[in-house]
Amino acid sequence: MKQPLSRRRFIGSAAGAGLGAAAAGLGLTASAKGAEKKASQPAATTAAKPVWPVWDDSEERALIEVLRSGRWGRTAGGATKVKGFETDFARRMNAKYCVATSSGTTALLTALGAVGVGPGDEVVMPPYTFVATFNAITASYALPVFADSDPTSFQVDPAAISRAITPATKVLLPVHIGGSPCNLDAITELARARGLTLIEDACQALLAEWRGQPVGTRGVAGCFSFQASKNITAGEGGAVLTNDEEFANRCYNFHTPGASKPPLSGRASNFRLTEFQAALLLAQSARAEAQSKRRDANAAYLSAQLAKIPGITPARLEAGCT
Repeated sequence: MKQPLSRRRFIGSAAGAGLGAAAAGLGLTASAKGAEKKASQPAATTAAKPVWPVWDDSEERALIEVLRSGRWGRTAGGATKVKGFETDFARRMNAKYCVATSSGTTALLTALGAVGVGPGDEVVMPPYTFVATFNAITASYALPVFADSDPTSFQVDPAAISRAITPATKVLLPVHIGGSPCNLDAITELARARGLTLIEDACQALLAEWRGQPVGTRGVAGCFSFQASKNITAGEGGAVLTNDEEFANRCYNFHTPGASKPPLSGRASNFRLTEFQAALLLAQSARAEAQSKRRDANAAYLSAQLAKIPGITPARLEAGCT
């Protein structure tokens, strides 16, 4: 009695038959097929396979140093690694202040909390993003309002943002999706003209630039993620960048229990980065620019090849991307 033909068995059989037909069409005998497989085997087993994250002895030494120091957290003995990372990251991104957080999500929560977003407020965001953007708004007791994306760039459409603004809108929260900046000229002008706070979700756009300036520095704040898939990573981690000292203090007070910087007001939580994470991020940062240049070159090559295929158009970069 034959077994019932399931979809899985059918696909497996069809794939096997297709391979056999292809081999026959190429005139390969059984011995020839075996010889070809044997000849190709070394390339398959010895070729370098991309892995992530990239790390070496510098990360190992950094972790051991923190371990032996006995200072593992922000409140223990001055948190030299966290402060060092904040200084380094702010310099690298051409910002005045950085507050390191436990994740990109908590960076968003910290920035929204420092602004005072709460019940009755609306925050305009694109629907094409990671769910953390949405979650940070609802966790702040506010209402997310979607502004659609430009189908050629996949970045949020400034015209759609304009249409989404209501009297209840408090914050514009554009997302630089997939490593590419959205149109910051148009969105910054829109925020200024409507008297709204601009916070950039740059969690996927480390080192991306708009007209030569790193993203995350045009609004009152820019939020970044160092989660396991990001361009520099400590497994988890985040940061808020700002050029406003008072806002930086508000972020600091919001992200740690027991506010200590003026002005002393508003809600607070515990979103601090550990010394272990900061040590990893300092080591990872040493490779960031070189890795970014390699990604840019690979992306340009891939886009050029894809553009040769009829019916396929690579995503358009906004004109201000540098």
